[in-house]
Amino acid sequence: MDKYENVCREREAETVRALAEAEELIAKKAGIYSRLLTDMALAEDMEALAVRCGERKKTLEGLAGGGR
Repeated sequence: MDKYENVCREREAETVRALAEAEELIAKKAGIYSRLLTDMALAEDMEALAVRCGERKKTLEGLAGGGR
């Protein structure tokens, strides 16, 4: 593997880690909103969103070479 390929792989892993961090923030916010909302249908949707984001975060961390 040459230097260019290593740089590309490192940048790709960095990008995937950044996406995992974004998914984590979305999951946290959706979880908070789900507890604050008075509309139960919307609160359930937010909780489901939080779960999906958490699952995507785990998948992205796996693609990036594991979590921190």
